[in-house]
Amino acid sequence: MPPMSWEGIDHMLDRVRGEADRIALQCGDLDRDGRHRTVRSAKLVGRTRRRWEEAEVRVHSLWTVYAALRAVVDRARDLRASADPNTPSALTRLLDGPSVALPDGDGPGARITLAEAVARATADHEEITEVISAVETAWDALRPRLAELESMWSDIGTHSDMVGLPEEAHEDLRAELAGVDETIHRDPLSLVVDGHVVTTQIERLRVLLDRTRGELRDALRMRDSYHENVERLRFAIDDVGRIVERARILRARVVAKVSSPAAVDVHDPVPALSAAVADLDVLRAEGRWRDLGARLGVLQRAIHDATDDAREREASLTRLLERRAELRGRLGSYRARAARLGLTGDRRLTELHGAAHWELWRVPCDLRAATVSLSAYLRALQETSGADFPEDGTTSGAWAPDGGSDGGVTR
Repeated sequence: MPPMSWEGIDHMLDRVRGEADRIALQCGDLDRDGRHRTVRSAKLVGRTRRRWEEAEVRVHSLWTVYAALRAVVDRARDLRASADPNTPSALTRLLDGPSVALPDGDGPGARITLAEAVARATADHEEITEVISAVETAWDALRPRLAELESMWSDIGTHSDMVGLPEEAHEDLRAELAGVDETIHRDPLSLVVDGHVVTTQIERLRVLLDRTRGELRDALRMRDSYHENVERLRFAIDDVGRIVERARILRARVVAKVSSPAAVDVHDPVPALSAAVADLDVLRAEGRWRDLGARLGVLQRAIHDATDDAREREASLTRLLERRAELRGRLGSYRARAARLGLTGDRRLTELHGAAHWELWRVPCDLRAATVSLSAYLRALQETSGADFPEDGTTSGAWAPDGGSDGGVTR
């Protein structure tokens, strides 16, 4: 190739010196990087080990390419300082030709250009950094979760000793925690999918540990305050009984007043809950505190669910009476509007009003049929008047009737 000008040579030599210095800094930073040392010293397995083995090949490549690159840059610097008349040609071959010898990995005598060497070293450094960053990011996300699991396990051990459980009582949890610990410390990348840390297994174990810890805490409470805990359960069951009784009375009213939709049944969970509380005495007599703690949690949840269910049934029954009152109020509002428009003598409207009124005031009332009749009356009123107004019976502006509606009628 024709020799470059001295200006071109100096420009290119300055550039490759800068690239060599940059790569030297990257190599030095890599050696000093604590994350690099941590990953390198970890006894990795599985997917993380495979990724790191690939990165280690890149580390070797980075240093090899840098050493060869630096050798060419130093030689070019020495040539530039010489007075040999053939210097421009020699420098051109060094700076622009395949002058970087790679002793390993590319076959004997393999040579690449300085630009190719810089590109290869840059790619090696980026790949190494990416692997280190991926492992460190996974550890940063997983280690706090592991610390939480270990704290729970410590609590379980303490509580187990206090209630007199043997060391092997939770061997399955201990083994699973050890497995999670092993995975997090030695193969964190196995828990990374599409760049996101997957904590499904960890979360499942956290739930198990938390539940076990809760049961043991309940066991301690039952051991130390058995009578007080049982008394609280009985008070809560009494509250359920009062809600159920109130809902049953309400249901009788609804059945007498509304035929459709059918009123929900109201079953009584109190006998079963009371029997379950009575069974606690047997466990206490046998000193089975762990079972007592677990049973306490089950009973508390059962009472909570029974309370919610009874309240929801009461609300459902109340809504049926409220719906009847709402429909009656809307009929009254529509009737008042018809009077305001001077349409009370309209035969069709009178007949439809009478049908809706009969459906709403008969006992028991069919709310579905009443809704259909009310809608028919509303449509006829809109057609006859040529006006439109809300179906919910609200009033505004010129449509507001002089008097109120009978929306509160519940007789």
